[in-house]
Amino acid sequence: MNRFVAYVAVSLLFSACTYVKNWQGTTNPDLVQATFDALQGEQRFVIHVPNNDTYLTYRFAETSGDLQASIKSPSSVVFAKKIDATEKNSVHLVNQKGTAYTVVVKGKRASGEFDVRFAPSAN
Repeated sequence: MNRFVAYVAVSLLFSACTYVKNWQGTTNPDLVQATFDALQGEQRFVIHVPNNDTYLTYRFAETSGDLQASIKSPSSVVFAKKIDATEKNSVHLVNQKGTAYTVVVKGKRASGEFDVRFAPSAN
C-alpha cells in the first residue's frame, strides 16, 4: 500500500511540473508577450485594462507541438482555443479600466509565440 501511495504521489508531482526551453518574454501590467521552445505545462499571467476606451489585441502562433490559449475576464471568456497555426484579433473594451484579464498558455512540447496587450486602436 505504501508503494502505491508513493507511486501516485511521484506521478502527480512530475505531471504537474511546467517546463519550458528558450523562453524570452516581457510582462507588464497591460502587456504579456513571449517566444518559447518546448513548453510543457501551463503559464498564467494577469494583465489590467489601463483605460476606459481601449482594445485588447492578441496574437498566438504555434510552430510545433500542441498549444492551447485562453483570455478571460471575471465576467466572460474573450478567447479560448487550440492553436493550430496563428490566431489574432482585437476586441474593443469600453468602461473596464482596472479590470483584470487572465491569459493562460498551455503546451505539450509546444514551440511558438504570443502577444497580448491593450492598445489605443485595433491592429
